[in-house]
Amino acid sequence: GNLTGYTQLMCFFALAAFLKPYVLQLKYWFVYYCTSTIHIKPSDETYHMVQTWISSRGLDDTARSILARVRTKRNLAQGYSDSTKKALWYAPWEGSFVFWYKNNLLYYKTVLVDNGFHKEEQISVTCIGRSPVLKDLLEDCRLKYLNDLKNKTTIHGHRDDHWRKEKAVVARPLSTVILDAKQKEPLIKDIRDFLNPDTRRWYTEHSIPYKRGYLLHGPPGTGKSSFSLSIAGELDMDIYVVSIPGANDQMLKSLFAGLPDRCVVLLEDIDAAGAACSRDSNSEDSDSDGDVRPQKRGVTLSGLLNVLDGVASQEDRVLVMTTNHPQRLDPALTRPGRIDKEVEFQLANRGIAKNIFHFMFGQPEEIGRVSRQKEGDGDVESQADEFAAKVPESEFSPAEIMSYLLPHRSCPAAAVQHCGQWVDDLRKEKQAKKSRLEGWD
Repeated sequence: GNLTGYTQLMCFFALAAFLKPYVLQLKYWFVYYCTSTIHIKPSDETYHMVQTWISSRGLDDTARSILARVRTKRNLAQGYSDSTKKALWYAPWEGSFVFWYKNNLLYYKTVLVDNGFHKEEQISVTCIGRSPVLKDLLEDCRLKYLNDLKNKTTIHGHRDDHWRKEKAVVARPLSTVILDAKQKEPLIKDIRDFLNPDTRRWYTEHSIPYKRGYLLHGPPGTGKSSFSLSIAGELDMDIYVVSIPGANDQMLKSLFAGLPDRCVVLLEDIDAAGAACSRDSNSEDSDSDGDVRPQKRGVTLSGLLNVLDGVASQEDRVLVMTTNHPQRLDPALTRPGRIDKEVEFQLANRGIAKNIFHFMFGQPEEIGRVSRQKEGDGDVESQADEFAAKVPESEFSPAEIMSYLLPHRSCPAAAVQHCGQWVDDLRKEKQAKKSRLEGWD
């Protein structure tokens, strides 16, 4: 009896081994001829669209392999509570599951792909037949994603020569960037005119490259990068940020080739291109907040000019370049056609100091018209005048003034009262820092 059972078992395994190649061949033919698959790379924004849709439908609960991590983005209006503190976020990870969509059975799979430097997750979705259901699915993912991004600005950084979405922030109104109206309004009008469909048509009819370049220059903390972000929010466009000290020619070329239509491109610390490319991007003079890795060779002037207006240069974009040192820029970079408009961001004069005070202590509905006195605003108006009179003319940046006012945000009288002491302390601090730097030299 035992021998018979053993013989049957051996026959079963022998049959399985014999049929295995045919089963695999049948599977291959079925997958190749009877299914459709769409692949999504993590470097493309479609990856975030699909993950957002999957998570919103709760389909990640059916996955056998799930990645868990602490949610880093949340709605600040919800406040803090035990339920929101260190909230977890789940997503399918290196596994597969099936789900129904529009009466079609779909197969969702994630695999880790080695790209040469590190492994990245790649998504694939498969359906039976040649049904357009996969495109319908991605369209639903896109609409869900765009709906979640309403009134938000998406900021894209880069990893080496690939763009990567970093975060989506609430669109910042231009009114929150304190700048002289004589500078702000013409600049916004110029950008809006450029993005007008009639303007695009005119450029095309006259065979002129459809692109626009702006140079924002001034001391650190005067709002150059913030204004660039506000431009993107005001025009409902994504912003793509490159810190020049952390890039090189080939990287810049690849990044510009990967830009989408209608976007804002922000090149920070543009004076680092060329001889200054080895400057430390984390120095006090740098506007960049990102983590910049040292490069053996930075961006050269010729490499920068090639991506701006060479044969392969990208059109249909608003280019914003920032620098703290406009005197270092080569005339070839600032000529018309590459830089169409320059805006100088200055240290705060009394008018700007007054507007910042209004912005901090006025009612929310006043934002955007902070320079106008309204009935019933007498206290804030007089305090703003008194505060502005105590702030030295063109000595401190708007960021420094804002930093001082934040701790006093609930008590404008205290901000006015202690302003003189703050001015003295900040002057001493700057003088001490200057003395230390001179001592190192």
